[in-house]
Amino acid sequence: MVKKDLTTEEKILAAAREVFHKRGFEGARMQEIADQAGINKSLLHYYFRNKENLFTAVFSEAVSTMIGTISSIFLGPGQLEEKLEHFYDFHISFLQQNSYLPWFIINGLYERPEQIRKMMSGSDFHPERILGQVVENLKKEGFEVEDPLQMFANILSLSIFPVVAQPMLSHFFNLSEMEMEQFYEVRKKKLARFVINGITLRKTV
Repeated sequence: MVKKDLTTEEKILAAAREVFHKRGFEGARMQEIADQAGINKSLLHYYFRNKENLFTAVFSEAVSTMIGTISSIFLGPGQLEEKLEHFYDFHISFLQQNSYLPWFIINGLYERPEQIRKMMSGSDFHPERILGQVVENLKKEGFEVEDPLQMFANILSLSIFPVVAQPMLSHFFNLSEMEMEQFYEVRKKKLARFVINGITLRKTV
């Protein structure tokens, strides 16, 4: 059996991430991915056989990288605000480096919903456990949450939206690349307290 060259595989995965992000699953072509990776199509098929296998590999790699850290943050010890600080510091940085990922997941859910659900269910991601831990943290700290699911959606969207909307934000407010970086750094530091203050206000109304 011929041993695979990991460097070539990494080039293929990097090329596939870019092409799937631009084209979606249906629009992506194996030839374009091969061209992007700088290899011939036969070698691409040797590594991954078909487009579905390649899609699965790219999606699984991207999601597993993110899932492990997020789960360890929220399921580990500590107060909620501290966990939120760690989460936003990691999540915003990760999305900056992998800005294709939110669109990749969204496109995948529209184009390949069953495949995406299957891959997600096969991962070590248990959002219900994370949500349960967040609620438990809040109860221990004396807070009450009327709708935990809405709160959890807010926690995620506060970090995801600015990265997805970066082209719009930088255009509307004429922000340079450095100014966007500063914007993200400030946001990482402020979001945890913003979430906690929102919960406190709901409790005292």
